Amino acid sequence: MSRSVAQRALQSSWILIAVLAIILTSCSGNGDIDGPVLTSPRSPLTGGGGFDAQIGGVLSYDENTGCLLLSNNPVIWPHGASWQADPPAVKLQGQTIEPDMSVLGSGGYHKYELIKESVGVIVADAAQACVGPTGEIAKFNHGTDVELVTNHGAAVADAAQACVGPTGEIAKFNHGSVVDLVTD
Repeated sequence: MSRSVAQRALQSSWILIAVLAIILTSCSGNGDIDGPVLTSPRSPLTGGGGFDAQIGGVLSYDENTGCLLLSNNPVIWPHGASWQADPPAVKLQGQTIEPDMSVLGSGGYHKYELIKESVGVIVADAAQACVGPTGEIAKFNHGTDVELVTNHGAAVADAAQACVGPTGEIAKFNHGSVVDLVTD
């Protein structure tokens, strides 16, 4: 009889371990993938801070590769973004962001290793499969507000996009910023 009790206790222990493993895996803090939309985890994996840069540009979707790109770079959205298949669009913060629309938010352009540390291997690998010649991945800061650039802003973004160099990055200065022109 004591052997039967011991076996049930052991079996109960294994069930508890399995349940805990499932719970811990689901709370691991890795980012998510919803169609071509790659997102940051609910809570930052490292540090919790963000980058002071602004990232932005025109959103594009390549149906052949399944890559969602921001100014020709794969993009990682803040947690909560999702994919709408028809018509193709990113749903985020009450907005519907379709290809050919321009967005702006805080974040940065990073290489695979830094992305892997901040969103986990699975999301980083998915982004890496879409990188261009620069090897950079656009990542919005955790919890940042992604702004849909409309009206005159879209015209400015389109003009800036036409001048983008090999990195695909667009610099944006805050209203009222002082910019010194340096010439040789």
